[in-house]
Amino acid sequence: MSTLNDLEKISQKYSDSAEEFIRSGVILNLKEKQRLLQIERFEILSRYQATTVKELNHKITEGKAPEHPGWEDLIELKNIEAEIKEIENDIKIL
Repeated sequence: MSTLNDLEKISQKYSDSAEEFIRSGVILNLKEKQRLLQIERFEILSRYQATTVKELNHKITEGKAPEHPGWEDLIELKNIEAEIKEIENDIKIL
């Protein structure tokens, strides 16, 4: 594991303060997590040929999509969307 001294040297090498270097690394990490969640969201919606959670909910309630595993996927989608929003808020804070 790198020490703070190593981090200082590397950040100076790329003309950043250690704080900015860490901040930008955290933001990149959060954006990658967000991207992976968005892919997962898209894959679930694609299974049902839906573009939004609302559309999937409508398809399930209308019987145009199977209830099982539709409801479970719908819950998963809602959790994914909440996590994406939380990541967006965290990025704004930084």
